[in-house]
Amino acid sequence: MKFSGLTLLVATLSWLPAPTFAASLSPETAKRELGHRLFYDADLSLDGSMSCATCHEQRHAFSDGNSTHPGVTDEQGIRNVPALANVGAFQSLTWIDQHVTSLEKQLFIPLSGHHPVEMGMTDMAELSRRLSGNSCYRALFAIAFPDKSSVIDAEHVSQAVAAFERILVSESALWDQPGHRETPQQQRGEELFFGRAKCSSCHAPPLFMDQHFHVLSVSQNGPIRTPSLRNVEVTAPYLHDGSAPTLVAAIQAHAGAGDLSKLEIESISDFLSLLTDHTFLSRQDFALPAEQCPVRIAP
Repeated sequence: MKFSGLTLLVATLSWLPAPTFAASLSPETAKRELGHRLFYDADLSLDGSMSCATCHEQRHAFSDGNSTHPGVTDEQGIRNVPALANVGAFQSLTWIDQHVTSLEKQLFIPLSGHHPVEMGMTDMAELSRRLSGNSCYRALFAIAFPDKSSVIDAEHVSQAVAAFERILVSESALWDQPGHRETPQQQRGEELFFGRAKCSSCHAPPLFMDQHFHVLSVSQNGPIRTPSLRNVEVTAPYLHDGSAPTLVAAIQAHAGAGDLSKLEIESISDFLSLLTDHTFLSRQDFALPAEQCPVRIAP
C-alpha cells in the first residue's frame, strides 16, 4: 500500500530523537495499547473533531445509537454504524462490500474514504506529522514496530488499530452462562429463534451471524451482510440503514416475519436481551485510555 508524501516525510522526521523508555511491554502488547490510544484519538480526523470512538461507543457495544452518523464535512452517513464486538472473527467487514476482509484495510474507509466523507484524513503526511509529535506514540511505535521505529505512518496506524479491535471479544452474556435463568417469554423466544422462526439459520452461535450476505426483503437492493446479534439490545437502531428503531421492527422487516404473531416476535426480542454482555460494555481496558503513557519516557 502506498501513501503520497510518506517518503519525503520519513526523511524530514529523521531528526527526531529515539525515545528512551522502559521496554516492559512485548511488541504485540505495545501494538494493542497503541491501537487503543489511536482508536480514541481525534487527531486521526481532518479537523481533529472525530475519533474512531466518536462513532463506535463502548456503551453501545461499539456502535453508535443513531441511524447514521455525519462526517467531518457534515455529509450524512449512508450506513448504520456496525457494532465491533468480536469483529476480529468476521470474514468481511462492511454492510455491502464483500471484498473488505482485513481490519487493516477497512480502517481506510472511514479514515480517508469519500463516499461518504467520514474522518476526512486524506493527507497521510499530515497524519504522520501529528502522531510523530507525541512522545508516548513514538515510544509505543518503537516497541510495537522495532524494525520501523522511525516510521510513524498510516500503514502502521492501521495495524495498531486492528490489533486493538481484535481484542474486543464479547462472550460473557447471560446466555453464555451455564444454568442461566430465563423468563417464560424468553424461553418461548429462544424456541422460536432456533426453531420455527429459523432465525438461527443466519444468526448462528457463537457469533450469532453466518458470515454471508443476504437479501432481507423484496424491497432491498442487493445483498447485505448478516450482522452479529451479540449485544443487539444496546445497538439500536437496526438494519444497514438504521431504519428500524426497535428489535421488533427489525424482526418485522424480514420477509418471513409475516408467519409470526406480534407476541411471538416480542418473545424473540426478549430472548435476544440475553445476548447482552455487560462485562464487555464496561471493561476499563476497552474504555478511554488513561492519559499517562504506559511506558516510561526518560527526560
